[in-house]
Amino acid sequence: MSRPLLALAALCLLVCPPAARAAQGDEPTVQAVQVEGNRRVEIDAVKAVISQKAGEPLDLKKVDEDIRSVMKLGFFSDVTVEEQGGAERPTLVFRVVEKPAVREVKVEGADEISADDLVKEASEIKPFAILDLNLVRKSQKKIQEKYVEKGFYLAEVTWRLDPQPDNQTNVVFVVNEHAKVQVRQVNILGNAHVAKDEITPYMQTQEGGYLSFLNSMGNYKEEAFQRDLQAIQFIYGDKGYLYAKVGKPAVQISPDKKWLYISLHVDEGDQFSAGKVDFSGELLDQTPLLEKVVQVRPGMIFARSKVAKDIQNLQDVYKDLGYAYVNVNPVTNVHADTKVIDLTYDVQPGQKTYFERIEIVGNAKTRDKVIRRELRIYEGDLFSGTGINVSKQRVNALGYFEKVEITTKKGSADDKIVATVEVKERSTGTFQVGAGFSSYENFILTGQISQNNFFGWGQTLSLQIQYSSIRQLGQIQFVEPYFLDTRWTFAFDLYATEGIYSTFTRKAVGGTLTWGYELAGLAPWWKFARNLEDMRLFATYTNEFVSVTPTFTDILLANRYRSGTTSALRLSLQWDKRNDRLFPSSGYYESLSAEFAPPALAPEAVFGSRVNLFSRYTFESRYYHPLFAGVVGRLKLTAGYIRNWDDAHPVPVSELYYLGGINSVRGYRLLSISPQVLAGATPRPDAELTGVSVGGNKQLILNSELEIPLLEKVGVRGVVFFDMGNTFGSGQWSDPNVGLSLYKSVGFGLRWMSPIGPLRFEWGFPLNRRRDGLTGNWIDSSSDFQFTIGNFF
Repeated sequence: MSRPLLALAALCLLVCPPAARAAQGDEPTVQAVQVEGNRRVEIDAVKAVISQKAGEPLDLKKVDEDIRSVMKLGFFSDVTVEEQGGAERPTLVFRVVEKPAVREVKVEGADEISADDLVKEASEIKPFAILDLNLVRKSQKKIQEKYVEKGFYLAEVTWRLDPQPDNQTNVVFVVNEHAKVQVRQVNILGNAHVAKDEITPYMQTQEGGYLSFLNSMGNYKEEAFQRDLQAIQFIYGDKGYLYAKVGKPAVQISPDKKWLYISLHVDEGDQFSAGKVDFSGELLDQTPLLEKVVQVRPGMIFARSKVAKDIQNLQDVYKDLGYAYVNVNPVTNVHADTKVIDLTYDVQPGQKTYFERIEIVGNAKTRDKVIRRELRIYEGDLFSGTGINVSKQRVNALGYFEKVEITTKKGSADDKIVATVEVKERSTGTFQVGAGFSSYENFILTGQISQNNFFGWGQTLSLQIQYSSIRQLGQIQFVEPYFLDTRWTFAFDLYATEGIYSTFTRKAVGGTLTWGYELAGLAPWWKFARNLEDMRLFATYTNEFVSVTPTFTDILLANRYRSGTTSALRLSLQWDKRNDRLFPSSGYYESLSAEFAPPALAPEAVFGSRVNLFSRYTFESRYYHPLFAGVVGRLKLTAGYIRNWDDAHPVPVSELYYLGGINSVRGYRLLSISPQVLAGATPRPDAELTGVSVGGNKQLILNSELEIPLLEKVGVRGVVFFDMGNTFGSGQWSDPNVGLSLYKSVGFGLRWMSPIGPLRFEWGFPLNRRRDGLTGNWIDSSSDFQFTIGNFF
């Protein structure tokens, strides 16, 4: 408050006491309230917090409070009040001094971390905003934390203000990085019964080394280290040392300030075993089942993790009976003298609950029914914990969503519950136009329009075109997994293909028509079918005309290069337990099929005499398993056998097995692995003999790979693989030319889930390179690069 106003107030009090002035009616009245000195802040914003109004008697307490209110706005560094005009009707002038505006935020001394990144990620100060020193200090702390995360434990961060014209300022953070400090050694003392190697894998704070610059190992983070202390406590508790204590850590810095040495002292205490395991509460005659699901058994080492698992298992028993709010409380009785803990699980199931509503949220594109038909919980039914878990797995397996969560909340009554299925949709459509290069195919041109959730109906529609020097493809596919909202599957496929093999060219134009049925639909007639929800039986009819053109005329094999119509029926049984049908990371897929192309399906009156007759049997198995740190292990086994329908109709060479390439045995030339025979290249008796690939009637392929996350944010993953495979001719079950009768290869590659679809770039190295038996030249290159679009597993 200004001195003139204080003087006026003192004079009024001395000359005329308040009671007397009130009686005389000459108390000063505020004529007006003004604000001066503001340039950026609106006057109305200041007046909004001033309680002293024009026309009201002057109240010095209000004025004092108004000064505080204006300061609290945070826009001003100083506020004073002056009186202008006559003493009886003074004008109050709130004179403010604005804080400077921030023109720019800078970082000096940042070498190891980008200054721009620090400003973007750590600074909470925005350009052109009013300077807030609290935000400056907060940003200083966050920049410090960024350096600690990177291992610069001794980094110092200060700040200064550089005044600029027009009442602006630059905020400058000054960094002294010092040397990067890494954890060199973690010593654990007092651990007589639990080895260090059993503890450190569960700690986030790891010992660094000379290769630590490649990862975050060796970085010291205070928050992570505090969690490590809790982790050590849990490890001991899980090994029966219930009263183990971890002392205050001792941290030492090496003289050159490059290394941290951490020492932890553990007081292990005594180890306890489990004694009697019992149950109490409202068990509802479930004791035999409860005894089966518990993991803690008398005599075993008492483990807290197993107790936690038991609680979950016991709750699941009652949740599947409809008791959504069951509570299981472990009650322990510790016998310190015998080092035994008796455990009683007290069960309070509460009341049965029913699903009142099932709500679906987050599906902007996918229709509700596409999700609901995968659910195994239903409105009006008893609550089921297993039903919720299975429903989540089935919805996630569609491959349409990045995330699927099912939560519950209380309904309109205590026995009602509302389940909410929340999904986050992923892009299921792709438009692909691209070009690639392969060691053997040279340039590859591709184009594809695909939608795996067509218009949100859960259908698949795709159009694909591929062109290279040795293969061409045009194809349109459609799949409806729930035809007319039944358990039936309907699909069709139209295609035209051309492939150049080593001894012939195969062209085919045709299509397929498929009907399938989910075997769980047989449950009304066959109770066991309830367990077959992930198993489907398919019947596929194929009709195609195949044109085969030999590369050179060979009289001995002329009857093998036959063109004709294939009219076949394939029956297949598929069992799909993958967690995601588009990009699986766990689960398995099994398929067993038998395909028949008999004379009955190819009557001469319709197709003429040029028909392909055969029977073919195929088994395929895929297995997916998450390993560690996002790494996924995958195995794929494929076995096939094809045989003549009769002696008059040998299997055409175009239907036999040829391996090699990015979709079979990587590292080997496309379709080059095949049994060979020596034959003349021309009809002349003295023609030079040459090796001719004739295809095998049996094949075996084993693919194994590890997929490793590299740049998850942009969908880039690495892969290393090991493949084995071979084809065998009629009467042949082994190959003496190669170890284990299988050609082997190793390699690596990149997978990119690009905006236009999954791209594969892979380099294969054949381990069993072949030579031409006549010329001695290498058939296989030492390495093979191949590119394609689409998933392999």
